[in-house]
Amino acid sequence: MRFRAIHALAAVCLLAGLSPAAAQDARDDESEQELELETVTVVATRQPRSLSEVAGTITVLDAERIERDVALDIEDLVRYEPGVDVDGGGTRFGFGGFRIRGLGGSRTAIVIDNVPAADRFTVGNFADSGRGLLELGLVSRVEILRGPASTIYGSKALGGVVAVSLLEAEDLLFGQPRATRIDLAGGGENNRFRTTAAHAMRSGDWSGVLAASVQTADELDVAGLPESMAEDRLDRDQGAFVFRAGRNTDLGRIRLTLDGIREERESDLRALLGTGRFRNTTSLAGDDRRHQWRVLLDHHFDRIGPVDRGQWRLWHQVTDTSQQTDESRPLAATPVDLFRRFDFRQENTGLGADFESELRFAGFRHRIGYGFEVVQSDLEQQRFATQTNLETGALTTTVLGERFPLRDFPRTEVTEAGMYLFDEILLWPGGPTLSPGARFEYYELDSEPDPLFTSAFPDAEIVDLDTTAWAPRVGLVWPMSNSLDVFFQFARGFRSPPFEDVNIGLDIPQFGIRAIPNPDLEPERGHTLETGIRYRTGSTMLDLAVFRNRFKDFIDTRALVGFDPATGVLLFQSINRDRVEIEGAELRARRALGYGFDLELAAEWTRGEDRSTDRSLAGISPPQAIAALSYAPTPDWEIRFITTATRTQRQLEDEQGDPLFSAPGSTVFDLTGQWRITPELSLSAGVFNLTDKRWFNHANVINRPPGDPVLPLLAEPGRNVRATLGWRF
Repeated sequence: MRFRAIHALAAVCLLAGLSPAAAQDARDDESEQELELETVTVVATRQPRSLSEVAGTITVLDAERIERDVALDIEDLVRYEPGVDVDGGGTRFGFGGFRIRGLGGSRTAIVIDNVPAADRFTVGNFADSGRGLLELGLVSRVEILRGPASTIYGSKALGGVVAVSLLEAEDLLFGQPRATRIDLAGGGENNRFRTTAAHAMRSGDWSGVLAASVQTADELDVAGLPESMAEDRLDRDQGAFVFRAGRNTDLGRIRLTLDGIREERESDLRALLGTGRFRNTTSLAGDDRRHQWRVLLDHHFDRIGPVDRGQWRLWHQVTDTSQQTDESRPLAATPVDLFRRFDFRQENTGLGADFESELRFAGFRHRIGYGFEVVQSDLEQQRFATQTNLETGALTTTVLGERFPLRDFPRTEVTEAGMYLFDEILLWPGGPTLSPGARFEYYELDSEPDPLFTSAFPDAEIVDLDTTAWAPRVGLVWPMSNSLDVFFQFARGFRSPPFEDVNIGLDIPQFGIRAIPNPDLEPERGHTLETGIRYRTGSTMLDLAVFRNRFKDFIDTRALVGFDPATGVLLFQSINRDRVEIEGAELRARRALGYGFDLELAAEWTRGEDRSTDRSLAGISPPQAIAALSYAPTPDWEIRFITTATRTQRQLEDEQGDPLFSAPGSTVFDLTGQWRITPELSLSAGVFNLTDKRWFNHANVINRPPGDPVLPLLAEPGRNVRATLGWRF
């Protein structure tokens, strides 16, 4: 599928819109229930819009949807969202972030109440800061924007945006002066249990909410695990809170938010023992802790001077990761115990604002959006290790040729500043809306060398960066009839080189590998063409979109670039790939069948290639289709039967042409239900993987060789039950 597919779809949409059949409103059978026709979204423009007004593909997951899917974590959240995945961190480290249309990591922006989430940093096998610090029990809404959104969100939105909204008092009060909510949830796939309590109150112009959630879990009970295989063990504890207070004034609503989350994971890693570099290892244990807290002050207002709607925000956020690994090698020629520690800290301070003004000019109605955001991030990392000789008791801080303590990158300060402007122009009443826009962004990376880095890597060339970029976009939404809209967008995105790609200094002499900085690394640049249709009647919903992304100077992190001729050491360096292309199609449909029955369908197909090597991109998920048949004879209860079919992943290769593991195809069946026992008490439950099938989520096995001993543990859970019980009073 090339540009001709996009043009063909646009032509079909235009012809359909001009035909009498499409223009005629559908007539519903008296027995058919009506579907909700409009959903309000904020992520596309940072101002409220109906989905029909947006030139792009957006999914809104509200509290009702989260409860309906019995979602207890972010992987559950997108289980039924083809084209959206969550990167796994193996059996130890947890989630790494979202992947949209094959692009993950720092190419997908995650914002929580419009505040950017912390970055992820990984190095070696024993250090991964992750990016999954989110407690769904404290979330009221999640919006997913597919495709480049750099015009509004800057350089980290090359692949898309996941926008999360935490609980507010209004989510509980519903016009009452005070309200309380208690939720109990559990899942059998990893013996997890979650308790959430929230209390909200209103007094005059003041309102506030205090909520907390505690969750515990063990390792996953995966399907089809061989009896002879040692299973990794995991004990996980997580706690989170949010406090939010606001006051309504003549100048709008001023709000203060304090929130925090901490996670502790203790792991006993058994699957690797006796294999490869761990052939002499008899014990491998991890103790990982992550803490994050944030303070946010924001102000939402209407009609101040020329601004019809607006909001500004000021925040400070701190994320700390500390990971310890204990390894015992009594079977080695020289028996030793190894201790490793990894620390990573990121502090973010930011100020942002978004405004909207409506006016008429030159005979057209304009909705002009404009704003800015400035974020300063301070990043610091350190590794420490010791080796103890079990025969002599001698202790050394030189392990595998590395001398500790050390830093893998110098202390770094990153400043990102951007401003944007867009205009939604109604060309004529009831006609198309044209929305051109652009963003200017400034990116500065300042490195602060210190003895821990320079002593470990005296020959490393430390680089500072100072770059600017423009991100234009143009969209068009054309209502062909009361039921049919056609949209088109062209968007240009960019991604500034991340700190870990610029000044990495990893060097492990015993393994003969070294990662070197790249002072000539260029920002990634890409553009997207997307077009689609949205069809709505009282009983039918259809969304169809096709897209093509082309990227230039795509950053390949720590790619193998050759050998050092002087030492024979393997050299790794982050480099720019000449050209990468991703294209695909997405379909979502829903039909009210009548008499309480409802049918939903979602499907996606995506293909990605590195044009410089003609290899498929490993991060692209295989084609997938999801069908759900629901029965809800009354508003008080519903039952759903869901089928998820995934095609076998095409054969993948690494940089040397060696095969990578390709996830086999699968068909998985789930059964979920909801019961509103009383107006105050509700129950949601599900039986997942009804046939106890062994299957893999592609995002959890990216870039793993076929013989990786951990692969069996990365399979998805077998038959399991999840349930939530909610009490509101």
